[in-house]
Amino acid sequence: MKVHVKLIATYRAYLPPECRGKMEIDVPEGATAVSLLSQFNVPTDGTSVILIDGRTPAPDELLQEGNVICAFPATAGG
Repeated sequence: MKVHVKLIATYRAYLPPECRGKMEIDVPEGATAVSLLSQFNVPTDGTSVILIDGRTPAPDELLQEGNVICAFPATAGG
């Protein structure tokens, strides 16, 4: 099934330059956002904000056809 990956800010570097931070990719049934992002070496250890279709997913939420998975570094301010 096809999903869309969008990486923002410094995470754009995890995709090939010609992708410009976004790409469409085939994933197997049973894939999660974490399993997908791990393929690109995107940190999935809590230092990232990960969204599916604009919302925070459950850790084991399965991807669906057409989902948009977005990831960017978490920042702290003060």
